[in-house]
Amino acid sequence: MQNFKKQIRDYYAHFYKDGDEAHKIDHADDVCELALKINKNLDEKLIILASYIHDMFNAKDRPIHNELAYEYVMRAEDEFLKTLNQKELKEVAHAVLEHRASFKGEFYSELSELISSADRGEPDLEKVVIRSMKFNNGNAQDVYEHIKDKYGSKGYAKYPDVYVKIFKDELKLFQERADNITVDEILAMNNNATS
Repeated sequence: MQNFKKQIRDYYAHFYKDGDEAHKIDHADDVCELALKINKNLDEKLIILASYIHDMFNAKDRPIHNELAYEYVMRAEDEFLKTLNQKELKEVAHAVLEHRASFKGEFYSELSELISSADRGEPDLEKVVIRSMKFNNGNAQDVYEHIKDKYGSKGYAKYPDVYVKIFKDELKLFQERADNITVDEILAMNNNATS
């Protein structure tokens, strides 16, 4: 499976080259790694494909990047997607469509829930701060507002059931920390990471 993963990574890497610093190919690597780690019974081939496709159009059109990825998968125009049957295509397509933290519907399949969970990353506030600082070009005030709005206990980020089961205690602490974070703490976390 390592060889397949490398082929997929190499094939889709060019889509990520113009992404912002928080959405380069290393983000897809992280999503794939966590998805494979928490996977119980799903086809690893589909997990790898969905992980590397999910943000491939983020640099092109962030507001609808998941919709563009869905359409790309459903067209099955590349050599890897052509090997999938219709059921597999739909599972991968819906997984990339439904991966965003703002997704409000019911997940199409376990694969959708798994990729959405992996896209959240493990509940680690320092990692979220550092990634958010990259995305917001180091603007700590914007990151502060983003963390409160998205990751706090009343934030809009949706955590799939599988994620909550695996990270229940860590998620609670993560949300409490997000609720109480300050701009100074954000700057300190970023400084520690870049020094």
